Amino acid sequence: MENTKYKIGDVANLMGLSRDTLRHYEKRGILSSHREENGYRYYTDQDITRLITILYQRKMNLRLGDMQALRYSENSIDDMTKLIDTRLEEEAQSIWMHQQNIARLQLTRSECEDIRRNIGKISLRDFPAAYIIVPHTDLSESIRQWFLYSGQYSGLDMMYTFSEFTWSRCENRSLSMEHKNSQLVLFEHLKEFADYPITKDTPQTPRSLLCVSACCACASMTPSPGDLLPMIEWAEQQGFLVSQQFYSTYTTRGRMDGQDSYFLRIFIPVF
Repeated sequence: MENTKYKIGDVANLMGLSRDTLRHYEKRGILSSHREENGYRYYTDQDITRLITILYQRKMNLRLGDMQALRYSENSIDDMTKLIDTRLEEEAQSIWMHQQNIARLQLTRSECEDIRRNIGKISLRDFPAAYIIVPHTDLSESIRQWFLYSGQYSGLDMMYTFSEFTWSRCENRSLSMEHKNSQLVLFEHLKEFADYPITKDTPQTPRSLLCVSACCACASMTPSPGDLLPMIEWAEQQGFLVSQQFYSTYTTRGRMDGQDSYFLRIFIPVF
């Protein structure tokens, strides 16, 4: 049976490739062509079958060098198996990194939506469930530790700085505040996206703790008495006893109404 001859232009159109791509495959030694007496390049059915294999392997993200090695291997099935195992590991890592990026996007989207909808609004919320990765440090040190841990463990860049304060009323009913400590926490739902050994012994934030909460645009990473006072008064008007401990988490930095702001969410436990 006579073998069909395909001109390079016909193959390029059939496969959706450029002529330069076909020539490049030939130069790399993974595809062969033949010459007519007049010097024109042509391909046979066997060459087309080989090209289909190349295109399929390209969809598996095999490198041209790997294809060349497989073509001239003495035992290509064994070599292909080893190569596929390596590619499976690489693809699994790539999928995990994409999942991390989706988690980052969703987290940031949630932060932006919280700011847009709830800035300055006071409501009741449960204390956020989170794992404490770095406990009991000061605010400046927590920032340094964030860089240290996020560089060492993939996914820990999604940690938040959670700061604990106490407040008290002065004689003129103004508030005084004192910073107690800061912690780096990873929200519970982000655990699967962090390459960090979280175990049953990893400390967690308090569970089932009802709080009065508000999202505030602040001049620094520390809330002011002016941010806190309306929340305390609102909770007392609702008949709650208000804890003299409170917590703030830094979500992001941006501009609102033309002003640079640190966006914090504040939690004051109530009973």
